[in-house]
Amino acid sequence: MSAATLERNVQYILDRLEIQDVLARYAAGQDDHQGEQGGTVEDWGKVFTPDAVLDYTQAGPAFGEKCSYQQLAEIMRGAAERPGLMSGSFHKWQHMLGLPLVEIEGDTARARTDLLATHSGRTNVGTPWHLFDGCIFHDDLVRTDYGWRIRYRRLEVHYVEIIETLQPGKKLEGLIGQAE
Repeated sequence: MSAATLERNVQYILDRLEIQDVLARYAAGQDDHQGEQGGTVEDWGKVFTPDAVLDYTQAGPAFGEKCSYQQLAEIMRGAAERPGLMSGSFHKWQHMLGLPLVEIEGDTARARTDLLATHSGRTNVGTPWHLFDGCIFHDDLVRTDYGWRIRYRRLEVHYVEIIETLQPGKKLEGLIGQAE
């Protein structure tokens, strides 16, 4: 293997690892600030370019048209005068990412990453419920002076399931039948 080939291979590995960190930083920005208004936008500043476009329209009308990451954070987390979709509906959540498929061409890259998100909350009458969604992130990334950043993200929704959860004192056997 020539020195030039070795250098290209090492750079590819370094780029790929940095891209994986950028993708993971998005989920951490969601999950590390549960119950807080702030923090998410600051974390996402290390994920997205300043002019990034996010397309979450498949997630429903509340997400409206394509938006910036700052607008998405406000939709999800709310503002001083109102709660957001997540902060107003759920008390805990977690975003788990699968290993991304990454294609790198010079200073641009594309990534496809599976997402399983879980959200726990209470209904208007106080009963617990759980929302699961299975999605895919389709990302276009660009190398910047600050490292790799997402310039365009499209969320593809495969399913959303809402499940009433087991209340304290209720037995699981009564919900799923008798074990044999």
